Formats: sequence, structure tokens, C-alpha cells
Amino acid sequence: MSRWQLRDYVFAAFMTIGIAIASVITVPLTLSIPLPGIRTIVWAPFAGIFLTLGMARLQRRGSVALMIGTLALLLSRISWIITAFLVSALLITEGVMWFRGGYRHRIDRLIGNAVFFASATVTGAIVGAYTAGEAFAAWIAQAWILIPMTLLSGVAGAIGWWMGEKIVTQLQRAGKLNV
Repeated sequence: MSRWQLRDYVFAAFMTIGIAIASVITVPLTLSIPLPGIRTIVWAPFAGIFLTLGMARLQRRGSVALMIGTLALLLSRISWIITAFLVSALLITEGVMWFRGGYRHRIDRLIGNAVFFASATVTGAIVGAYTAGEAFAAWIAQAWILIPMTLLSGVAGAIGWWMGEKIVTQLQRAGKLNV
């Protein structure tokens, strides 16, 4: 595949903006719910749309790192905790996808979405436990809560993938996206 071009960076930037807007809209809805991963579960279907569009257009290894890494960098001014778990989740996702060869196929984009959002729940819980101390660490010790929340985050990411693929199909039909 050819090198990254300016239009790839611009497209990734717009997808990052979409992911950030999805967060701004969904996260406040869950602030009063004290469950690990609930923010990710609510955020994933909407952010997953933009993540899927970015994966479909960019198609190569590093696509998630470009979008989520930019988001993490922007959010580092607000919270290093968010940055830490986003970077951890993107490293896990890109590590898994390195062996899959990128995001050229629908199944690869599905795996990328599910892995990213599930790992965001786990890494968010770990970083939260590390920083918040005993209050949040109690959640990690309760696997009966963390495991279902992680699985639900992956499913929510898969829902975002499904909606994103529907948009990809429509953009292809309109001749606006070559995948």
C-alpha cells in the first residue's frame, strides 16, 4: 500500500472529530452511573461509526492509532487518565490488527472495533483503579461485573461497526468512497 497522504490525515482528523463529538454527547449521560465501562458501552455505537469509516477509508495498519492517538493527544489537556487508557486500548488494538494485516476487510474492521472498545473498558478500569485507589479498585476485584461490561463494550463496538458499514455501503454506491 502507498504511503500516507495529506488527504488520509485530513480524513482521519475528521473521523477523530466525529469520535470526540460522540464522546461529548454520550459521556455526560452516564456520569451518575458508577459502573466500570458504562461510558464506553454508551459511547461505542456512535464512536464505532466514525472508527469504521476511518478504517474503511484508510485500510492500513496504524489507522486506529492515527485517529485515537490524535484524540488521546487532544484529551491529554483535560485528563491524563483518559489519555492513558485510550493509548493502551489503541496499542492493544493495533497489536491484534498487526497480525491481521490491516483493515481492508469487513471482518477486520469488526474485530478492530470490538477489540478497541472491549480493551478500552479493561484498560480504563485498570487505570481508574490505579489512580482512584480503593474505591475504584473494588470494581476490578469483582470480575462478575468487569467481564460482562467488557463483553458489552465489545458488542456495542460491533453495533457501531455495523452502522458504520451501512454508511460505507451507501458511500460506495454514491461513488464517494473507494474501499
